[in-house]
Order: sequence, then C-alpha cells, then structure tokens
Amino acid sequence: MAFVKTVHHILKNQRGSIAIMLVLTAVALVTPFVVNFSFDTQINKMKVNNIEDRFKAQLTAESGLKFAMARLRLYKEAYNFLQDNKDAKGAVKQELLDTIWNFPFIYPIPEMKSMNAIQKGAIQDFQKQTFLQGGLQLTIKNISNRINLNMLRISLIQEAIKEAQKENKSDDDDDDDDDDSNQKDKEFNAENQLVKMLTEAIETESQNDEIFNSKYSNLEINRLINELKFYISDPNSVEDAAGGDENFQSADLKAKRAPLASFSEVYGLPEWPDEIINLIKREFTVHGALMIDLNKMTDKLLRILIPDITPEDITEFFEYKNDPEDPKYFNSLDDFKKYIVSIASIMDESSFDERFQKYLAQGLQFGPTPTLFKIESVAAVERATYTLNAYVVIPAQPKPRIPKKAPENAENGTVQTPPPPPPPPSDTTGGEADKKKKEEQKTLLLEPRIVEINVS
Repeated sequence: MAFVKTVHHILKNQRGSIAIMLVLTAVALVTPFVVNFSFDTQINKMKVNNIEDRFKAQLTAESGLKFAMARLRLYKEAYNFLQDNKDAKGAVKQELLDTIWNFPFIYPIPEMKSMNAIQKGAIQDFQKQTFLQGGLQLTIKNISNRINLNMLRISLIQEAIKEAQKENKSDDDDDDDDDDSNQKDKEFNAENQLVKMLTEAIETESQNDEIFNSKYSNLEINRLINELKFYISDPNSVEDAAGGDENFQSADLKAKRAPLASFSEVYGLPEWPDEIINLIKREFTVHGALMIDLNKMTDKLLRILIPDITPEDITEFFEYKNDPEDPKYFNSLDDFKKYIVSIASIMDESSFDERFQKYLAQGLQFGPTPTLFKIESVAAVERATYTLNAYVVIPAQPKPRIPKKAPENAENGTVQTPPPPPPPPSDTTGGEADKKKKEEQKTLLLEPRIVEINVS
C-alpha cells in the first residue's frame, strides 16, 4: 500500500513538472511573436506619426506660400498706385517699396531682448491665435537679374512678323544697311551673352581646377548653343541644326521643340555636362521678367554688359554699392549710368547710351523694378520637413493697341494709304509735348502668378 502511494506521489510530481515545462515552452515560443508584434506596432505608430507630421508640414509650407503671394500682391497694388499718382511716386522710392516683400518671415516669431512689453505681448497673442504647427521659414528672393534662355528660341510666328515688317518698308530703305546693322546688333542679343558667359566661366574655372581644365578646355561652345536652340525652337525653324537632331537621336531622346518650362530641363540635353550648367545657373533663367534688376547685378553680368570693365572696376563697383555705412540703391537706369559714366569713368555717356539702347532693342531691359521672384517656404513639424520652392512672375499689363483704319476709295472700294502726317513745328512746343507724353507713360503690373513649383 505504501508502495502504491509512493508511486502515485512520484507520478503526480512528474505531471506537475511536465505541465510547468509545457507552459514555459509555450511562453518561450509565444514571446518572440509578442515582441515582434509589439515592435511592428511601434514601427507602424511611428510611420503614422511621420505621415501625419509630413502632412502638417506640407500644410504649413503651403500656408507660407500663400502668405508670400499675398505680400507680392500688396507690392503690385502699391506699385500700380504709385504709377497712377505722380506726387506719391516722387515721394516713395523703389527701395522703400521693396520692403513689402523682401524681409524674411520666421514662425514661431522670436522674441528679441530689445523688444518692449507691448511688442512681446503682441507676439504671444499672435501665436495663441494662429493654427500653424511646427516651424516655418519663409524667404522671397529677387532673381530679376537673370537672362531668359528662351530668348534664344526661334519662333515661326515671330519670324513671319519680322518678314511682314520688312515687306512693309518703303522702297527707299537701304536693305544692305539694315542687314549690316542687324549683324552688328547680334553682339547684344541673349545668344551672344550666353556664349560670353560660358567662355568666361570655363576659362576662370579652368585656371582654378586642373581636372576641369583637362575635361572642358576644348569644349565646343557653339555645339552647346546650337543644341539648345534646336531643343527649344519651333519645328522646321532651324535650317542648320548643327548636329542637334543627331545628338538627340543618338541618345534615344526627343527634342521638345518648345520653350523651356524649368531650368532643370537643361540637365537633360545630351551635350551639356552638369558641371558646365552649374557655372551659369545663377545667371540665367527660363522665366521672363519685366526687366533685369540693376540692384541684383553680379560680377559676371557686369562683365557681359560692359566688356571693357576691369577687375579693379568691378571691385570698386561693389564697394561703392555695398558700403555698410552708406549703401547705394539704383532707383533708375540713370542712377547706374551716373556711376559708370561720372563716378567711375568706365564709359563715356554716348557709348553707354548707345550700348544699352542696343540691349533694349534685343529685348534686354534694365531697371529697379523686380518682377521675377523665388519663394522658399520651409516647414518643420517634429521630424518631418517640407520645402516648397516657387518661381513667381509679375507680368506687365499690355498697352492697348489702337488699329489704324485707312480710308476707302469711294469709287472702287480700294484702300488708300493715308498721307504721312505733317512734320512738327519748329518751335519748342512740340518737344515739350513729346517730353510730357513720355513722362505720362506708365507700366502697370498684373497679378503675380506661379510659373514653377519644386517640392523637396
């Protein structure tokens, strides 16, 4: 009997041990799954939070972009108001007008030690009432100092207009003189400016970098120009493509045959190395501007506009303009002319006027009015960052064109050419009237519009 009890006790203890072993084994097997499930849950939670933060950052960056566009619209309204009011225009200079858009915006707004209690309280009230989350850095840059690459484009419509204008000229015009004049004026067009910029940039970089010199010292710049013109010009507009079509066919690419919409398209051209494009990307753009801003002049642009300028002249120009105690601002082309002609004596007045008139004839205008901007809106929410780069243009309002009606012959209904108007009187009245009319001419701006957006 005692033996049976002993055996039963042993078996009972063994069953308990086995049960414990089974439980421990089950726990050991389940634990990795639980840990893995918990880890996946945490990862998915982090992913959801990151996605949420990304969307919040996107909304904040878009809010910054809308705020920047509102500031540019205010600038446009103020500019047009000054154009319509002579007294106000004389009292407010362009430098003061630019303060509407050119100061950066940071959120949350930092409190400076120099602020008083009222200013600090206003900042705190603003941040309590706003719905922005995270941080925002907003800058508006004036990039109106860049030359438009699309000016190299050959348009069949524009060529047809030019041909029609030539046919409408009187027989007394000397065509040979016109051809010689056009040939000389090619020095001032955008294509020649691009050639100059590339030549000078490659020479400068080759002097500083031996590897660059070995790769690009013998680069054929004309091939690059011809390829670019072929890419952006209308079909059948370029008689001699200079191998442009072959370049695209060999690279299994297709030429756009339309204007550039983004500067990044230049990187896709077969013959254009990235290192060469990087040399000119700060001097050229693909978006049109009303005029090239004189206050954003660079050393490279100075060398292009005034070929005889020396490095010493360039250094003195920027020392004069960026003097920390008395910085200069060019409110008109006459201010720039005053420095070049009178202060620095780089050119005489007649040479300056002749040169910049030829630039104007080729579509390159200069002035103090910025009309091409780059908006950079950077938002950060927790670990997410969202950046919007937008290019904005403010086009000029087109002037109304009044059609001229020629009188009809009452007998046969044919149109007769009206006689030329009589010459102006010899006294000074006509000259004063023309001067007054010229002063009354004004340029009004249209609504700012976004022409390109890049997201990163």
